[in-house]
Amino acid sequence: MVASGSVQLVGSGPASAATPTCVKSVTYQGALVPAASTNSVDCNMVRGNVSDGVARLQDTMNDCYPGTLRAVGVYPLIVDGNFGGNTQKALIEVQKVARTSADGVYGPNTRKAMLHVDPDYGDPCRRVS
Repeated sequence: MVASGSVQLVGSGPASAATPTCVKSVTYQGALVPAASTNSVDCNMVRGNVSDGVARLQDTMNDCYPGTLRAVGVYPLIVDGNFGGNTQKALIEVQKVARTSADGVYGPNTRKAMLHVDPDYGDPCRRVS
């Protein structure tokens, strides 16, 4: 006897599926960085998110990439915590400058590639791992 029917393969999905959303900011390696509620800096943000993590990203792009944002007409970004069209447009340009995937999604790869604000301003912007 042969069984008939369909088989549905269930996988784990993309790696980002398990990565939490950034909802706040923390000081990490001497810089202010978006973080998840667990304080993990391995977090994602996408268009439509509203959080203090988004506000941190907006402020960081204003402070560390003013020329890049000016060049695409979104400087200064309104720091309102809303990941809208201008924030996505700015992030894509920052990702290009930082030489990482320019997909408009903030995640661990973008965090490592872009500059972040140093709260002590010894060096205004710095990279973190």
